[in-house]
Amino acid sequence: MFSRLSTSARIASTLFRPAAAVGRRFESTVKVGDAISASSASRPVQEAPKKKRPIGGFRGGLVGFLLGVTSAGAFGFVYLIEEYQKATSLVLSSVDELERSSLKVREYVKKIEAVESDLSKLRANSATTQQLAQVKADWRKQNDILTRDHLELKAHVWEIEQDVDSALGRASSAKAKKTN
Repeated sequence: MFSRLSTSARIASTLFRPAAAVGRRFESTVKVGDAISASSASRPVQEAPKKKRPIGGFRGGLVGFLLGVTSAGAFGFVYLIEEYQKATSLVLSSVDELERSSLKVREYVKKIEAVESDLSKLRANSATTQQLAQVKADWRKQNDILTRDHLELKAHVWEIEQDVDSALGRASSAKAKKTN
């Protein structure tokens, strides 16, 4: 276990070395049946000659900034377009609903106008209370006239019966009816 810690400590120290020492690579070959020792587990390989290539922090930061701004702008633009499409579809659905409701209102207005025209026709053709009272009074007069004429006719028929009975020498039919 101690050898493991020392190996891991060595690996950690190589990872945190200055830039010149980072170029080393370690090779580890394990063969079946061989014992692994701390010295044979990691062998340094020859360092490759390094080319010095200056990478400026400003240039890298600028490229990163531009890449970030471009990707954020692209995502923002896509989000803006999606939100615009959602808002447009909501407005269109609201307009369609408004159109449907306005058509219903137009139908109701047509029905109301038809009812109003029917009502005005009925008012023109219907009788007023004065007219009904006048018709009622006229009917009573006609009924009274008919009743009076009926009574006069009945009296006239009775007189004729009396004349026929006196001419034939019989007792009046009214007296005969009373005696029977």
